[in-house]
Amino acid sequence: MKNRSVKRKSFTPEVLMQNVAKTLISDFRASSGDPTMYCSHLSALSRGDVGEIRATIPKLDVLNSHPAQFKRDYQIASLFKRYRFEKDLFSDAELVDSSIQKFMDVQSHIANHTLNTVSAFTDRVLSAAAVYISKVLGKYSDEEHRDLCRFGRRASVGVPSRLACEAARWELPLSGSPEQISWFDSEMSHIDCVQEYWINQLDSDPNRSNYQETSSLKLTLVPKTFKSLRAIMPNTTIGSYMSHGLGIIMRNRLKRIGYNLSTLQERHRLLAQRGSVTGYYVTADLSSASDTISVALVNRLFPKDWCDILHRSRIGTVVLPNGCAVESQTFCTMGIGYTFPLQTLVFLALLKSINAIMFNRVRCTISVYGDDMIYPRHLHETVARVLGEVGFIMNVDKTFCEGDFRESCGGDYYRGVDVRPFQPQNGPASVGSKTYEAILYKILNGLLRRWSEYEIGATIEYIMSELGRTAGVAKLVPGDFPDDAGIRCPTLRHWSFLTSRTDVATPKNMGHGIYRFSYLRFTANKREETRHEPYLWLALNGGSRAPSGDLREPIAVGHPLTKLINNLCGCDVQVGPLIWGPHPDDLTVRSNITGRRLRRLASYVVDFGTGRYKRQSGFSCFESRS
Repeated sequence: MKNRSVKRKSFTPEVLMQNVAKTLISDFRASSGDPTMYCSHLSALSRGDVGEIRATIPKLDVLNSHPAQFKRDYQIASLFKRYRFEKDLFSDAELVDSSIQKFMDVQSHIANHTLNTVSAFTDRVLSAAAVYISKVLGKYSDEEHRDLCRFGRRASVGVPSRLACEAARWELPLSGSPEQISWFDSEMSHIDCVQEYWINQLDSDPNRSNYQETSSLKLTLVPKTFKSLRAIMPNTTIGSYMSHGLGIIMRNRLKRIGYNLSTLQERHRLLAQRGSVTGYYVTADLSSASDTISVALVNRLFPKDWCDILHRSRIGTVVLPNGCAVESQTFCTMGIGYTFPLQTLVFLALLKSINAIMFNRVRCTISVYGDDMIYPRHLHETVARVLGEVGFIMNVDKTFCEGDFRESCGGDYYRGVDVRPFQPQNGPASVGSKTYEAILYKILNGLLRRWSEYEIGATIEYIMSELGRTAGVAKLVPGDFPDDAGIRCPTLRHWSFLTSRTDVATPKNMGHGIYRFSYLRFTANKREETRHEPYLWLALNGGSRAPSGDLREPIAVGHPLTKLINNLCGCDVQVGPLIWGPHPDDLTVRSNITGRRLRRLASYVVDFGTGRYKRQSGFSCFESRS
C-alpha cells in the first residue's frame, strides 16, 4: 500500500502585507486627489526591497498638516513598524547583540548619574517626592502583603511559559533567593495542606527538595518592533509571588488618591485629545523607563520599611543572553510584579514635587500611567532637566510639547481627530489556509475600526478576494467576537460592501433574533491536569485574577454538579488556566453518595503558544439597527 502524504497549501503573509500597503496607497491617492502621493514608497513596495521600503516611509509633519492627510501619512508610516520581514534590515543575531548592548549602555548611564551630584533644585524635588511617596504608601504591613500575594501568570525561574499554570508554581523545588525562601517558608511551614501536598511530592521523588536557591535572573528578549527587542526579566517563583502582592498594594494606594490604573488609560486618551487641540498638555514618554529606575533612586525615594521588602523580592544579578553575569544597577525591569505601579508612583511623585516647588502647590492636571506622563506645557523644560539629572532619558520621538499631535496610552490625536493607525503584528513567514484566513480577518477588522469603508475600498476588495481564494466565502460574526473569528458586523447590514457580494456566508435566521453562523476559532492544545489541590487552595484563599490564556472553551459538561465543582475549585475565567471538560474516554463512575452513574470529569490546562484554527458553528444575536 502506497504512503500518500497530503501536501498542504501554504500562504505568505509578507506578500499580503506588501499588497495591503499598495492598495492603501491607491485608496489614499483617490481620497486625496493626488495621484503622485507616496510614489517612491510604492516603487519600493513593487520591487520588494525591504531596505528601500523602510527608507521611503513618509515623514510626519506635526506642525503644518491637515488632519486627514496626517492620518493617511501616519497609517503608511506605521504599517510596518511592528511587522518584521523575513529578510529585514537586522538579523536575529544583530537584534540580540544590539539589545544586549543597549541594556549595558543603560547600566553604564545609570552608574554615571549619582544622586550626590544633582543640583540643589533637583535635590529639593527628590526630598519632596520621598515625602509624597511615604504619604501615599503609608506604613508597610506584612499581614496585608501576605494576604494579597499570588503567583504570577507568566514564566518564572524553573517554570517555562509553556508550562506556566497555578499547579506548576507549587511543584517542588520552588525557586527563590535565600531571603525570599525564608520569608515564604515562614508562612507555608505552618499551613498543613501545603506541607502535606509537598510531602507527597517528596515521597514520589526523594531527590527533590522544597526550595531551589537562585542568585541570578536571566534577561530574556522578546519582539517589540522591527528594529528592537524588549528586555524582560522573569523573576523567581517565590519572587513573583512576593512582588505581585507588593504591586497590588501600590495599585490600591494609587487608587486611593485618584489614580486607578485599571481605568487611567481612558483618562490619558481624553487628556491627549484635549492637548492636541489646546496645546496646553505635554504627552511625554521615556526610553527604557523601567530599566532606568536605579537602585539608588528607589533607596532615596521610598521609606526604609518599603525599601527592605522591595529589595527582598528582587535579585540584582542578571545573566545576559550571551551568558555574562552582571550586577544590575536597574532596580526592576519588566517581568517583576511591582514594576509598573512602582514606576507610575515614582514619576507621579517627581512631577507633583516639581509643580509644588515651582508654583507653590498650584493645582493643575498631572497624570502618569507607567512611563506615559501628561502635564502642563509650562513644566516641560524643568521636568526634562530634573528627569535627566536623576538618570532618565526622554524619548524625543514619543514626547510631544509642540505642534498639534499628542499620543498617550494607545490614543493618537491630531487637532482633536483620532488618527490612531492600524499596526499589524509580526508572524510566521509561511502559514496554512486557516491561519491565513484569520490574518485576513484581523487586518480587515483592524482597518475598518480606523477607516470608513468608503476610504479604503480597494484594500477591502483585495482582502475579500483573498478570503474568497482561501476560504471560498467570508464569515460574518457579531461585533463582540474576536478579530480573527470573521468580519465583525454590529448589524447584518452594517457594512455596505457586503450587501451585493455572493462570496459571503450569510448567517441563517433561526427565529427570535437568533442567527446561526460559522466562524474561526483558535483552539489551544490542552494537556490533562491532575494536580487539583493548588486550584482549590487558590479558590479557598480568595484568589481571583485575570486569565493568562484564552479561556473561551465551554465549561459546562452537562451535569448538575459541574457548576458546584467549578465554583468550589475556582475553575472559571477569573482563575484560569484550568478548564473542565469530559474525560477523553468518557468513562462513568458510580457516586458514593447517590449510587448513580456519573460522567467522569477531568481537568485540562491550556498549552500556551501551540494550537490551531478550526472552523466552527455558533448561535448568537446581531444587534438591531436603531
